[in-house]
Amino acid sequence: MSLDEFLGKLRTCSKCPFIDKPFLIHDVHRSWAPGDLKLLLITESPPPGHKPDFFYNLGKPDRLRRNLKVILGLEVAESQVPVWLKEHGVFLTNAVKCRPIRPGGRARDERLLRRMALNCSEILAHELGVLRPRRILVLGNIARLSSEILGLKPYAVFPHPNFVVRFRRDMIPVMRETILKALSDP
Repeated sequence: MSLDEFLGKLRTCSKCPFIDKPFLIHDVHRSWAPGDLKLLLITESPPPGHKPDFFYNLGKPDRLRRNLKVILGLEVAESQVPVWLKEHGVFLTNAVKCRPIRPGGRARDERLLRRMALNCSEILAHELGVLRPRRILVLGNIARLSSEILGLKPYAVFPHPNFVVRFRRDMIPVMRETILKALSDP
């Protein structure tokens, strides 16, 4: 499958209720996927609800970008984190491609995200076929669910970076070392 075919499948998917499709809005795959993809980071979903933040929307602050900067120990501006990733052969994607709704005003609906991940697993499988990463790092429960559905054998599995920075800072050195090792291994 080509990149255009994959993006067409993403564009026409309507299996779930969603707000928007940030990967399409920000032309993420054409702009940020490195030609030689050493490491694919799979996280959960774009931030839910009506808001502009998204990892690849460099015009707005984003918690995931800020927390990956902390985890990696980068000395670059938050907006430069995607640039650093691309330059080092890393691409970040989500198990759920569309921005989830916020039913009842809740910040997060785990059941909705799980259902969206199940529905999106075919799209993620196509994305993996297009990107052909050497290694995959799974970050978060929803990403882990998608990984299991697809039978992936990830290089490593960790909690979501936002969780790690907020509640498990003790994991930061291990995450950093694992990511850097994944990039340096042949």
